[in-house]
Amino acid sequence: MIGVEAIVAIVFYVLSALAIAGALGVVLARSIFHSAMFLVATLGSVAGVFVLLGADFLAAVQILIYVGAIMVLILFGIMLTPQREAAPEVDAPGKLIGGIIAALAVFGVSATVIVSSRWPGTREPGIELPTTQTIGVGLFTTYVLPFEVASVLLLVAMIGAIILAREE
Repeated sequence: MIGVEAIVAIVFYVLSALAIAGALGVVLARSIFHSAMFLVATLGSVAGVFVLLGADFLAAVQILIYVGAIMVLILFGIMLTPQREAAPEVDAPGKLIGGIIAALAVFGVSATVIVSSRWPGTREPGIELPTTQTIGVGLFTTYVLPFEVASVLLLVAMIGAIILAREE
Protein backbone atom coordinates (compact mmCIF):
# COMPACT_ATOMS: atom_id res chain seq x y z
CA MET A 1 0.00 0.00 0.00
CA ILE A 2 1.28 3.46 -0.92
CA GLY A 3 1.66 6.00 1.88
CA VAL A 4 0.26 9.50 1.90
CA GLU A 5 3.68 11.08 1.41
CA ALA A 6 4.26 8.96 -1.70
CA ILE A 7 0.88 9.97 -3.15
CA VAL A 8 1.62 13.64 -2.47
CA ALA A 9 5.03 13.28 -4.13
CA ILE A 10 3.48 11.59 -7.19
CA VAL A 11 0.82 14.30 -7.50
CA PHE A 12 3.49 16.99 -7.11
CA TYR A 13 5.60 15.50 -9.90
CA VAL A 14 2.58 15.13 -12.19
CA LEU A 15 1.53 18.75 -11.56
CA SER A 16 5.12 19.91 -12.07
CA ALA A 17 5.36 18.02 -15.37
CA LEU A 18 2.06 19.55 -16.49
CA ALA A 19 3.27 23.04 -15.56
CA ILE A 20 6.54 22.57 -17.45
CA ALA A 21 4.77 21.10 -20.48
CA GLY A 22 2.28 24.00 -20.44
CA ALA A 23 5.10 26.55 -20.19
CA LEU A 24 6.87 24.93 -23.14
CA GLY A 25 3.58 24.98 -25.03
CA VAL A 26 3.20 28.70 -24.34
CA VAL A 27 6.61 29.40 -25.82
CA LEU A 28 6.56 26.94 -28.71
CA ALA A 29 2.97 27.24 -29.95
CA ARG A 30 2.60 28.97 -33.31
CA SER A 31 -0.89 30.30 -32.54
CA ILE A 32 -1.40 32.93 -29.87
CA PHE A 33 -4.73 31.31 -28.94
CA HIS A 34 -3.02 27.98 -28.34
CA SER A 35 -0.37 29.76 -26.27
CA ALA A 36 -3.14 31.24 -24.11
CA MET A 37 -4.67 27.78 -23.62
CA PHE A 38 -1.29 26.37 -22.59
CA LEU A 39 -1.00 29.26 -20.12
CA VAL A 40 -4.33 28.22 -18.59
CA ALA A 41 -2.94 24.70 -18.11
CA THR A 42 0.25 26.06 -16.55
CA LEU A 43 -1.58 28.37 -14.13
CA GLY A 44 -3.98 25.57 -13.17
CA SER A 45 -1.05 23.27 -12.41
CA VAL A 46 0.54 25.93 -10.23
CA ALA A 47 -2.76 26.24 -8.35
CA GLY A 48 -2.63 22.49 -7.76
CA VAL A 49 0.86 22.83 -6.29
CA PHE A 50 -0.46 25.57 -3.98
CA VAL A 51 -3.13 23.12 -2.76
CA LEU A 52 -0.43 20.54 -2.03
CA LEU A 53 1.51 23.12 -0.03
CA GLY A 54 -1.54 23.94 2.09
CA ALA A 55 -1.90 27.44 0.66
CA ASP A 56 -5.62 27.22 0.01
CA PHE A 57 -6.06 30.97 -0.31
CA LEU A 58 -3.33 31.27 -2.93
CA ALA A 59 -4.81 28.36 -4.88
CA ALA A 60 -8.25 29.97 -4.88
CA VAL A 61 -6.83 33.33 -5.93
CA GLN A 62 -4.77 31.65 -8.67
CA ILE A 63 -7.87 29.97 -10.09
CA LEU A 64 -10.27 32.90 -9.69
CA ILE A 65 -8.05 35.77 -10.75
CA TYR A 66 -5.41 34.37 -13.09
CA VAL A 67 -7.11 31.36 -14.68
CA GLY A 68 -10.53 33.00 -14.60
CA ALA A 69 -10.43 36.75 -14.99
CA ILE A 70 -7.03 37.45 -16.53
CA MET A 71 -7.22 34.62 -19.06
CA VAL A 72 -10.74 35.64 -20.10
CA LEU A 73 -9.40 39.16 -20.62
CA ILE A 74 -6.48 37.85 -22.67
CA LEU A 75 -8.75 35.63 -24.75
CA PHE A 76 -11.13 38.52 -25.43
CA GLY A 77 -8.15 40.61 -26.51
CA ILE A 78 -6.98 37.83 -28.82
CA MET A 79 -10.43 37.29 -30.31
CA LEU A 80 -11.16 40.99 -30.83
CA THR A 81 -7.78 41.81 -32.38
CA PRO A 82 -7.30 41.15 -36.09
CA GLN A 83 -4.81 38.33 -36.59
CA ARG A 84 -3.03 39.28 -39.81
CA GLU A 85 0.56 38.55 -38.92
CA ALA A 86 2.08 35.23 -37.92
CA ALA A 87 5.01 34.83 -35.61
CA PRO A 88 8.25 35.74 -37.38
CA GLU A 89 10.61 32.95 -38.31
CA VAL A 90 14.05 32.86 -36.75
CA ASP A 91 16.07 33.38 -39.91
CA ALA A 92 19.48 34.38 -38.60
CA PRO A 93 21.51 31.65 -36.87
CA GLY A 94 22.91 34.27 -34.48
CA LYS A 95 19.46 34.87 -32.98
CA LEU A 96 18.94 31.16 -32.40
CA ILE A 97 22.37 30.69 -30.85
CA GLY A 98 21.93 33.79 -28.68
CA GLY A 99 18.57 32.53 -27.47
CA ILE A 100 19.98 29.10 -26.63
CA ILE A 101 22.91 30.67 -24.74
CA ALA A 102 20.55 32.93 -22.76
CA ALA A 103 18.25 30.00 -21.95
CA LEU A 104 21.19 27.86 -20.79
CA ALA A 105 22.49 30.73 -18.64
CA VAL A 106 19.11 31.15 -16.92
CA PHE A 107 18.87 27.38 -16.45
CA GLY A 108 22.39 27.24 -15.00
CA VAL A 109 21.76 30.03 -12.50
CA SER A 110 18.41 28.53 -11.49
CA ALA A 111 19.88 25.04 -11.07
CA THR A 112 22.78 26.39 -9.02
CA VAL A 113 20.44 28.25 -6.68
CA ILE A 114 18.14 25.24 -6.29
CA VAL A 115 20.98 22.81 -5.58
CA SER A 116 22.91 25.09 -3.21
CA SER A 117 19.91 26.26 -1.16
CA ARG A 118 19.02 24.66 2.15
CA TRP A 119 15.44 23.42 1.91
CA PRO A 120 13.69 22.73 5.21
CA GLY A 121 11.92 19.39 5.28
CA THR A 122 9.47 20.09 8.07
CA ARG A 123 7.82 23.04 9.67
CA GLU A 124 9.19 24.34 12.89
CA PRO A 125 6.84 23.90 15.84
CA GLY A 126 4.87 26.97 16.79
CA ILE A 127 4.68 28.41 13.29
CA GLU A 128 1.06 28.76 12.25
CA LEU A 129 0.37 28.74 8.53
CA PRO A 130 -2.09 31.39 7.37
CA THR A 131 -5.38 30.04 6.15
CA THR A 132 -8.19 31.75 4.34
CA GLN A 133 -9.94 32.52 7.62
CA THR A 134 -6.90 34.18 9.25
CA ILE A 135 -6.21 36.18 6.08
CA GLY A 136 -9.86 37.33 5.96
CA VAL A 137 -9.84 38.34 9.62
CA GLY A 138 -6.59 40.25 9.07
CA LEU A 139 -8.00 42.07 6.03
CA PHE A 140 -11.07 43.26 7.90
CA THR A 141 -9.41 44.13 11.24
CA THR A 142 -5.71 44.94 11.15
CA TYR A 143 -5.38 45.86 7.47
CA VAL A 144 -8.80 47.41 6.83
CA LEU A 145 -7.44 50.86 5.88
CA PRO A 146 -4.95 49.63 3.22
CA PHE A 147 -7.64 47.25 1.92
CA GLU A 148 -10.11 50.10 1.47
CA VAL A 149 -7.49 52.41 -0.05
CA ALA A 150 -6.64 49.71 -2.60
CA SER A 151 -10.32 49.25 -3.44
CA VAL A 152 -10.80 53.00 -3.98
CA LEU A 153 -7.65 53.11 -6.13
CA LEU A 154 -8.95 50.23 -8.28
CA LEU A 155 -12.33 51.96 -8.61
CA VAL A 156 -10.66 55.19 -9.78
CA ALA A 157 -8.52 53.22 -12.27
CA MET A 158 -11.60 51.47 -13.64
CA ILE A 159 -13.48 54.77 -14.06
CA GLY A 160 -10.44 56.28 -15.78
CA ALA A 161 -10.20 53.31 -18.15
CA ILE A 162 -13.89 53.66 -19.03
CA ILE A 163 -13.49 57.37 -19.72
CA LEU A 164 -10.42 56.77 -21.91
CA ALA A 165 -12.04 53.91 -23.85
CA ARG A 166 -15.33 55.63 -24.55
CA GLU A 167 -15.89 57.10 -27.99
CA GLU A 168 -16.56 60.79 -28.42
